[in-house]
Amino acid sequence: MNANDWQRFEDEFAIRIAERISSLYHAQQVTVDVVRHENGHPSRVRIGSESREGDTGFPYLLNVYLTWHKRAIEQLLANPDNFDAYLESLPGKMQGWMQERPIDFGSRTQREPLERLYLDHFDA
Repeated sequence: MNANDWQRFEDEFAIRIAERISSLYHAQQVTVDVVRHENGHPSRVRIGSESREGDTGFPYLLNVYLTWHKRAIEQLLANPDNFDAYLESLPGKMQGWMQERPIDFGSRTQREPLERLYLDHFDA
């Protein structure tokens, strides 16, 4: 992908993913940011927390990076028609990620200091 493709993904799609995830929480509970493509690293969406919810969960506060495979981004850029459905499906996807990984979005915690999710599609 060229620099323009990365920029388009960040400005048109990654920012909307970050906004959608952020909208699932009350203000100040979770920060969700787009980390720009640079130095050979792909664009990412970072989900972080400064505090936990309750006394349950894992030892570390949320520090999750969502990264999409380049091919998935290229397919999205070529055919963005179903992206709104993908955004709407994010709460369910987050539930699935918690079943697959030691992450708890409810308590805003995780087992390891850093979690990276490598995602291969934008299907709803």
